[in-house]
Amino acid sequence: MGKDEYADVIEYLPYGMPNSRDRHPSAIILTDSLSLLLAALKKDVVVESGKKVYIGENKREEIHHIIERITPDKLNSSGMDTLNSLIQKAVIDNEKKYIGIINTLGPINVRLHALELIPGMGKKMTQKLLEERKKKAFESYSELNERLQLSSNIARGVEGRIFEEMENKDKYKIFT
Repeated sequence: MGKDEYADVIEYLPYGMPNSRDRHPSAIILTDSLSLLLAALKKDVVVESGKKVYIGENKREEIHHIIERITPDKLNSSGMDTLNSLIQKAVIDNEKKYIGIINTLGPINVRLHALELIPGMGKKMTQKLLEERKKKAFESYSELNERLQLSSNIARGVEGRIFEEMENKDKYKIFT
């Protein structure tokens, strides 16, 4: 996968991260590939939450450099709300991408299938999904929900897994 070109601003931090010795303006951003990053801003730049900023290799207008990858626990409550909204939007807007991943996920080891990492997918539901997938690949969240008769929405499970991966809860990454 190539480098991200754009990111959405989650939070503007005029004095940097709390508890940081570096008091320069920065922003917490979410890249198109769903990486949560802390970015240093250029001098005299102010960005608003929700703004799309360029982070590619060419001349950047707002971002000076990327400081580090961070976890969602560094966000304030409004930042968490913004992050939730952006992830929900990404999961809906990129439905074909995530369904494609679900259609191709395989076992991690003898005891664990990658599908079991998605919240709401236990061993029995994973087995049912694999049987249905053999018949015909899934084309949408609604088709998957319908064919598996899921009580919860698979899109919510994908969102939950993305959050778990951002929080580094385990070593396996399937969506980020």
